[in-house]
Amino acid sequence: MLIVEESNERGGWGAQVAAEVADKAIGYIDGPIRRLATPDVPIPFAPLLEASVVPNEAKIRQAIMDLVRP
Repeated sequence: MLIVEESNERGGWGAQVAAEVADKAIGYIDGPIRRLATPDVPIPFAPLLEASVVPNEAKIRQAIMDLVRP
């Protein structure tokens, strides 16, 4: 299970989703729970810098590949 969010990794809503799944549905999933979020830094105003910290297609693809590889 991959939870993707644009908010900061620490204190983001994805942590709560992961905790709820681990608490109530861990027997139904066959694999790890992973979160992909923005690092714990302020989101830059410049578009190029913003793109470097916010989860994007390449980062999501890599996270999925990391989950499915043995």
